[in-house]
Amino acid sequence: MFETAKKYSEQVYYNKADLEKEMDFYLVDPLWHEITQYRSLFRHEFPIKEKKTYLIRNPHVNDQMSATQNLLFEWLLLHKEDPDKEFDLFWLKEEEQLRFLRLLVKLRYDHSLNPQTLFQEVMDSFQLHGEVNQQTLQYLSDAQNPLLLKLFRLGMEGNKRTAFLLLFPTLYLHHCLKAAEIIDMEEIIDKIHSAVTDLDVTSAFLSLLVMLRLKLSDEMISLKRNEQLSPLDQDEVNLCERYPMLQKESIAFYVRHRKLHHYYTLQDYMKEADVCYETARYSMEKLVELKWYQKQKIGKKFVYFII
Repeated sequence: MFETAKKYSEQVYYNKADLEKEMDFYLVDPLWHEITQYRSLFRHEFPIKEKKTYLIRNPHVNDQMSATQNLLFEWLLLHKEDPDKEFDLFWLKEEEQLRFLRLLVKLRYDHSLNPQTLFQEVMDSFQLHGEVNQQTLQYLSDAQNPLLLKLFRLGMEGNKRTAFLLLFPTLYLHHCLKAAEIIDMEEIIDKIHSAVTDLDVTSAFLSLLVMLRLKLSDEMISLKRNEQLSPLDQDEVNLCERYPMLQKESIAFYVRHRKLHHYYTLQDYMKEADVCYETARYSMEKLVELKWYQKQKIGKKFVYFII
């Protein structure tokens, strides 16, 4: 009975308008009735903006969510967080920007924050009361709810400013704050709002999953390519060919001084390359920009190391 209905819910996810484009008009209503009956077996209430919206959690949707989640986890394992990453804060006032940056530092370095308290702090600090209802806030702060569904709900419920601000405590709760570097709530909102046609928001959720998988796949390709071409694994000749903007002395120093977790100083460079302090400092800063070294101050001097 449900074979045709299953086709339009499992292989692809059609709404009634899609169905009308594909077949004769007189066949649409009885088939659509069959489709809705089949989907009712997997229907989950998912209220958004206090409307009685719902998601169809059939095998197709669950598989798509699982695939996206696995790709996100893979990206998180390979990606190194950039503590210098700058976020576009154009919609925050100057004092709010400072507040946000302080919040970001807290999220990055304090791993014992209470989720409920954290969400309340963001709501209070940025005056978000009235922007998102209490039911949604409870949903976001519940660690048992899937992250991808939270991103979807956040994109559907909030405006772009609210969604951006609540993204960070949401990711923190799932121990993946660095995912903020790749998840763009403004892009998500634009994508999913255009896909909503009725109370069934499943098509919009699937659109979000497709968008995230495409972005994550591109990022994974880039990460793996960079991993394969890591300067740690290349000799001096190859590095000179790939980085003609660098002085040969800089590359020669790096090749001889790239032991993991070992510190090097400007004095080491001055001695190796036979140059003055300023030249050594300039050359090492270039290598820091390329992320070949990390720079850290110990006592009164800076040291450079590879991790």
